[in-house]
Amino acid sequence: MRGERPLKASISGHFLPVNSVGGGRDSGVRIEAECMTRMGRLDRYLFSTAAIAFVAVLGSLTTMVWLTQVLRRFDLLATQGQSLFVFVTVTLLALPMLMLVIAPIALFIAILFTLNRLSADSELIVMNAAGVSRWRVFRPLFALTMIVATLSVLVSAEVGPWTLRTLRQQIAKVNADIVSNVAVPGRFVQIERGLTFHVRERGPNGLMLGIFVYDGRNPENETTYLAERGRIAQSDKGAYLVLDQGLMQRRQGANKTPNFVEFQRYAFDMSQLTSNQNVIYRATDRTLYDLVTANETDEMYKQDPGRFRAELHKRLSSPLFPIAAFILAFAFLGEARTTRQSRGLAMAGAAGAFAIVEILGFGTQGFVAKNASLTPITYLVPLAGIGYGLLLISGFVQLRVPAFLQQIADLVAARFDRLKTA
Repeated sequence: MRGERPLKASISGHFLPVNSVGGGRDSGVRIEAECMTRMGRLDRYLFSTAAIAFVAVLGSLTTMVWLTQVLRRFDLLATQGQSLFVFVTVTLLALPMLMLVIAPIALFIAILFTLNRLSADSELIVMNAAGVSRWRVFRPLFALTMIVATLSVLVSAEVGPWTLRTLRQQIAKVNADIVSNVAVPGRFVQIERGLTFHVRERGPNGLMLGIFVYDGRNPENETTYLAERGRIAQSDKGAYLVLDQGLMQRRQGANKTPNFVEFQRYAFDMSQLTSNQNVIYRATDRTLYDLVTANETDEMYKQDPGRFRAELHKRLSSPLFPIAAFILAFAFLGEARTTRQSRGLAMAGAAGAFAIVEILGFGTQGFVAKNASLTPITYLVPLAGIGYGLLLISGFVQLRVPAFLQQIADLVAARFDRLKTA
C-alpha cells in the first residue's frame, strides 16, 4: 500500500501535522506525540509573543508616568537641595501602585497587538485550517492574563502599600530637614503657619547669608529677625539657628508698638520643628489586612470609613480588570478574519468596550466611598465586561458592524491601498 505524505500547515516557522495515512499503530502514536509537541510549541509561541509585547508596553507606559512623577518632585532636587539618591528613591516608590493601574491597559494593548499580528500574517487562518480551535489560541493568552492578575493581587495587597508607606516616611524626613527647607536662596519658605524664613544665599560649610525670620505664631508677640549670617547648630537639647550681627524687632501688646534690639549673636530654637513628624497613613497606604481589620480605634478610619471601604473592594476587584481586558480583546480579534474583513473596526470596538469598563471602574469609586449600597458596582463593572466578552467568544451574541461603518472602513482601506501603490 502506497503511503501518502502528511499534509502540514506552516505557522511562523512551526509545522502542524494535519493528516496522515498509513504507517500502522506505531505511526499513529508517533504522529499523536508529534502533534502534542507542535501544540506545545504553538502555546509557547503565542505566550512569548504576548508576554514580550506586554512587558514592552508596560515599560513604555510606566516610563511616561515616571517622568510625570519626576517633574512633580523636581523641587526636591532643584530647591530643597536633596541628593540625587533621595530624589530617585521618592520618584520610584510611587511606581508599583501606578503600575497596578497601568497593567490592565498594557495587557489589553499587548493582546490586541498579538492577535492583530496573527491575523495580519494570516496565521489565525492557517491555525483554523489546521484544525486549531479558538480555545486553543485562548489558552496560552489566558495563562499570561492569570499571571498578570496574580501579580496585581500581590502588588495591591502588600508591595504597593509598603512602597507608599515608605514614600510617606521619606517625604516626612525631607520635610523635617530644616537645613534643606530653610536654606533655599531667594525664597520665602513657610515652615509652619506664622513662621517664615528667607535666606539670600548659601555659603560653604552650611553658612547662610542674609537671613530673615518672621515668627508670628503668637499674635501677641510677633518677632522679626534680620541677621548678616547664621548657621544651624545641633546640641543635646535640639537644633538652633545661630544668628550673627543682627537686629530683632518685637511687636507686643494691643498697640503692636515695635521694639528694636541689636544683637551680636542670638540662638533661635528650632528643636520643635525638627522633631520626628507623625506620618499619617491614608487608606491607599494600608495593606489588605489593615483594610479588612480597620475599626473605630483608627483615627483615619473614624474620619472617613467610606474611603477605607472603597479602597478595600477596589483591591479585591483588581485582578478582574486584567481578565476583562483579555476577554474583550480576544472576543473582538480572536476569530480568524480574511483580508477583506476590517480589523480596524474590531480593534475600535474592543478599545471602546474596554474603555467603558475602565472609566466606570475608576469613576464609581467616589460613589462607593459615599454610599455603601453601591459597593457591588466595584465587581459588577469588570464582571459585565468579562460576561459580554465570553458571550461573544461562545457565539451566543453576534457582533454585527453597522453597514454605514463598514462602508466607511472600506473606503478608508481603499484609499490607503491607492496611496501605497502610488
